[in-house]
Amino acid sequence: MRMAQPELLDHPAVGKRFPFRVTDVSIQFDGHLVKPHWHDHIELVKVVKGRVLVTLDQDQFEAGEEDIVFINSRQIHSIRSLTDRQDRINGIIFDKFFVTNFLEGFDSMHACHLFVSAGACSGRLSISPGDPIWSDLNEGMEAAKHEFNGKRLCYEMAIKSSIYRILTAVIRSYWQPGAPIAGAIAGRNEHKLSLIRPALNYIEEHIAEPVSVDVLCKASNVSPNYLSRLFKEVVGVTITRYLTSTRIHLAKRMLAGRELTVTEIAERSGFCNIHYFGKKFKEETGFSPSEFRSNVKKLEL
Repeated sequence: MRMAQPELLDHPAVGKRFPFRVTDVSIQFDGHLVKPHWHDHIELVKVVKGRVLVTLDQDQFEAGEEDIVFINSRQIHSIRSLTDRQDRINGIIFDKFFVTNFLEGFDSMHACHLFVSAGACSGRLSISPGDPIWSDLNEGMEAAKHEFNGKRLCYEMAIKSSIYRILTAVIRSYWQPGAPIAGAIAGRNEHKLSLIRPALNYIEEHIAEPVSVDVLCKASNVSPNYLSRLFKEVVGVTITRYLTSTRIHLAKRMLAGRELTVTEIAERSGFCNIHYFGKKFKEETGFSPSEFRSNVKKLEL
């Protein structure tokens, strides 16, 4: 059989403030519930009814009812029906930057980035109800779908919480001594991480001050081009993007308080002026700083 050419899909949310989507598929196209395609996002698919043949890159395997398939970023994947009855699958798709958004410590963010960038998850292609992590994945998926469909106040926060629960279980499962993905990743990146750690430490200690690539190069004792390339490879984003997101996170924490004005918060989080701060804050969060502070106040009432 001639395999269909995989497509690049931009879902779930190019240009949208909250990049998350719920899927529910029962209609077949030439035997496919999901035609061959790939995307930058992370996807989890659960077989609700029937039995299916899943293709992930070069691997093919069957999955039955209640099985969950984890599809990492950039994996080519497709799903075909294996039964005569009406098969059905559902799942969730979300932007991989949900899990590298600098809300957690760097080591957690680094482990997550390396896992996502590794692509295929060696050794475990589908997760069945007897698997130790199945409950975390299943309950996380169901909770995220429930929140997305209901869209109650703070549903985005609840969905992120579910996604964190899912990925914590998955990454811990693969990130164990002796696991194929752990050994390959750790050996390849340990030295690179040690080279950029001085730059990361400098950013953390001087986040409220102007931070240039030249200063970070001196701290790390490497050239600007090498540091920029290495930083993007290890951290997953550019130095500028990392600085901006870290500053926005610091600003969020200060906006939750009442002591400082928005102008003072912009200065203390390292932004050159209030207008630039407002622009970047809205790009990152979907809200202006004042709107964000107002929403925090409403939650406290």
